[in-house]
Amino acid sequence: MVREFAGKMERAISGAENIVIVGHFNPDGDSVGSVTGMYYYLKELGKKAVVVLPSSYPEYLSFLDKDRDYLIFTKNPEKVAQAIEESDLIIGLDFNNLGRTEGVKNLFAASSAQKILIDHHPNPERSSFDLICSTVDTSSTCELLFYVLMETALVDNDIEKMPYRSAEGLATGMLTDTNNFKNSSIASTYNMASLLLKRGVSLDDLGKRVFGSYSESRMRLMGEMLRNQMVVLEDLNAAYMVLSKKIQEEYNYLQGDSEGFVNLPLLIEGVEVSALFTESDEFIRVSLRSQGGVSVNALSNRFFNGGGHERASGGRLFIPVDEVPAYFEKSLREFLDK
Repeated sequence: MVREFAGKMERAISGAENIVIVGHFNPDGDSVGSVTGMYYYLKELGKKAVVVLPSSYPEYLSFLDKDRDYLIFTKNPEKVAQAIEESDLIIGLDFNNLGRTEGVKNLFAASSAQKILIDHHPNPERSSFDLICSTVDTSSTCELLFYVLMETALVDNDIEKMPYRSAEGLATGMLTDTNNFKNSSIASTYNMASLLLKRGVSLDDLGKRVFGSYSESRMRLMGEMLRNQMVVLEDLNAAYMVLSKKIQEEYNYLQGDSEGFVNLPLLIEGVEVSALFTESDEFIRVSLRSQGGVSVNALSNRFFNGGGHERASGGRLFIPVDEVPAYFEKSLREFLDK
């Protein structure tokens, strides 16, 4: 599948003059890493490419956009609109439907450009794309894109030929989506890691950048969430935390500061489902993780206006923040009972 797709993708890229690469709203490491990987691959080919992200990335990922070239829709909607209008090829990465691109959705859908999707989430929106490479049998979109690029004529299965900045971006997404190899890793993930090391990418240094360069306020926020905000529901083998705007203000919260918080309750013996609810002006952002037999993808689809992977999903709630605990417990109990 990957080899055939790579050939078709290369032909589309060869015939394009203005290429736009699009990630998803609230971009994480896999989103920013994959657009970075594709961007520097296209630059190596001598192609004109623009990266579009629907909203800002967390500060700890800023090293991937060293020159601040990436266009952020919430900051520069006019420039994003112009880039998409002028494009003849759009490459979507790390989202399975246009809704994940938020404000970029209508621009994306209205464009007459050829559209390509590379993603690892279930049930891709096939009608919105001309060419798709999608499978859930991979750790991350970055891993899938890595093996696609390995099959291209530029790289030709020789890791030394992959642009270093591409390799660095793909390594970042692989590390973040596996939580530093703690989940979702499969044999091909470790093979990718080995090849990246051969290319000269230091996974240790990247790990420190991504997982070990937090601010003091972020560390104190984590302590607050674990000590005072985490609720364990022993009879449901679950735990949850609510990050209200009040707490965010108290700890000078910045986007990305809560990255990984949702995984922490899963370290408690007996906890199989973990939820983090983050209040914003428009909605409550929902992050769900599980281990064992619970599908948080199905849980999110049914109760939280979202979806994702079987063990890692997200969604949204449109209720007051003080109603979240009761709603979560009621929803989870009903879901598990059935």
